[in-house]
Amino acid sequence: MLFCRSFQPSIIGFLFSKNICVLGLGKYHKTLTPGLHWLIPFADRPRKIRWRYLSTSLLSDTPSIKHVNSSQIDMREHLIDFGQQHVITKDTVQLEIDALVFFRIEDPVLAVLHVCNVPDMIELITQSTLRNLIAELTLDEMFSSRELVNAELLEKTKGDALRWGIVITRVEIQSIIPPNDIHQAMEFQIKEERDRRSAVLQAEGDMEAAIITCKGTAAKVILEAEGEKTASVQLAMGDAESKRIMADAEAQAIQELRQAMSQVGMEGSTASATEYLVAIQYLNSLSMLTRGGQSNVTFIPSQTTDALAGILPTLPHISKQ
Repeated sequence: MLFCRSFQPSIIGFLFSKNICVLGLGKYHKTLTPGLHWLIPFADRPRKIRWRYLSTSLLSDTPSIKHVNSSQIDMREHLIDFGQQHVITKDTVQLEIDALVFFRIEDPVLAVLHVCNVPDMIELITQSTLRNLIAELTLDEMFSSRELVNAELLEKTKGDALRWGIVITRVEIQSIIPPNDIHQAMEFQIKEERDRRSAVLQAEGDMEAAIITCKGTAAKVILEAEGEKTASVQLAMGDAESKRIMADAEAQAIQELRQAMSQVGMEGSTASATEYLVAIQYLNSLSMLTRGGQSNVTFIPSQTTDALAGILPTLPHISKQ
């Protein structure tokens, strides 16, 4: 920013984004835009405006508010930080709220001639509107609908600011500070809510795990039953196939044996072949009885049994004599 005067007080110059409202003979005369301008000495006089801004010194990093009276009107966007404001909610909870307001001067004539102090007017209208909005909300609604509060606050303050040639571009609630007891209660509530959600999630996880385990067990039982069924079917089919093959083999053997016996001229070849096979099976059974060397079975020739059958009836007569 550059503000310079020539050797003649009637010539004035300033840089970009600055405007000056000039009064002529006590009335509004014209608005000067950036550049060099000629003023009538003693008749034209720039109108000064009271402004404030944050400034930091070299010795301290803490910003401080500086008040100045200047004839140059800055047309750029400005920021006002209210600091902590005391408000009361609908459920009678006292809060400290820090808000920010962004605005710019749209009409310098209205801002200079119709308003005494632009920053103070913007701050006061925003504070009063904010208190009215908070008074209609509960504490929970205040924390859950901050964006809605910002939008409604901007909508309600914009109309009043336009009458002063000022456009409010944005209003933000920077921080909300409840009392210590409310803050502790909120922390306790948040902790309990988190514990409840954790318990619910744990229960849901256990339920899902139990359901999946049951489904897995049921699927396992079904698959095992299907496997046993398939195995039984296959075993039965194998057993049936084995018996069929054995029956075919025996039939084939009987047929071949009958053909062989017919070739040698034996009568009744079919019956003889069957008796032959039965005799073979009988001999195999006898060999199974004496296998191992520990059998108690004794084989006696059939002639001996016939002789014993003739002797046994005469034994009672011999004992009487």
